[in-house]
Amino acid sequence: MALIPVIDKLRGRYRQLEKRERSALNSLASFFVFLFLYFLIWNPVNRYHENSEVERDRQLNLIQFMRASEKEARASNREGNRVHTGQSLLTVVSRAAQQMGIKPNRLQPEGSDAVSVWFNGVAFDDLMRLLKQIHARQGIGVQQISIDREEQPGMVRARIVLRS
Repeated sequence: MALIPVIDKLRGRYRQLEKRERSALNSLASFFVFLFLYFLIWNPVNRYHENSEVERDRQLNLIQFMRASEKEARASNREGNRVHTGQSLLTVVSRAAQQMGIKPNRLQPEGSDAVSVWFNGVAFDDLMRLLKQIHARQGIGVQQISIDREEQPGMVRARIVLRS
């Protein structure tokens, strides 16, 4: 309610202005309305639209790249888990453990593409490094793992089934 007397007062002052002053005031008001519409409505909407187009193009390029490399990725996935050195899985695991300074207590083949490995009294950190190394270098992954702690801190007993 307090706004109506203010508006009436401004209308009265507007009517008292000369024709040129009213024209200038109307032009100035139109300019400010234009600025308001541009900076508070049009500009954010336009920026959002342009960013959406850039994101759409980026996603389109990504999907085109993925479609182009799909066959290679599928072939790599099928072949990536195999040992490419020509050595048997037992040899590869045994040699990697020996290089890390870990001595497996027992190695046992589990079919043509898996091996069971038992460790007693091995440092947990060393065991994890070994698993990471043979996975990164040879593509040999853990199929099954069972780890029990020993009395000495940081030492474990483990049975691991590795698959190429």
